[in-house]
Amino acid sequence: MKMHLKLAAIAVILASNPAFATEGQAYLPAQKAAAMLADGAPWMADAPDGKTLKVTLNKDGTGSIRGPLPFALSVTWTVKGDAMCLSGKMGTKCLRFREVSGGLQSWDGDKPDLKFSR
Repeated sequence: MKMHLKLAAIAVILASNPAFATEGQAYLPAQKAAAMLADGAPWMADAPDGKTLKVTLNKDGTGSIRGPLPFALSVTWTVKGDAMCLSGKMGTKCLRFREVSGGLQSWDGDKPDLKFSR
């Protein structure tokens, strides 16, 4: 009985980790992710370092990111291959996405990145 409880606890811990919970799950087509995210309404984006950003992307390829700084940063976005790339003064980041409960989890290579939710 104790072994079953330990296994259940390990399963819960692994399932709560985005890297394990989505392993084997296919990425969304970049066009679909872009259509979902670029609707002009703000998304909350939790960064791996614990910061929360407010990201607004528009259908025309523009957008803004608000974070810990008291001003918004302008960004542009494009679809390149299987990724959606966000570009701004801080550089360019190309992300792939998987659907998760409450939103989208982005991936930078094989590492989870921003988790978008509303």
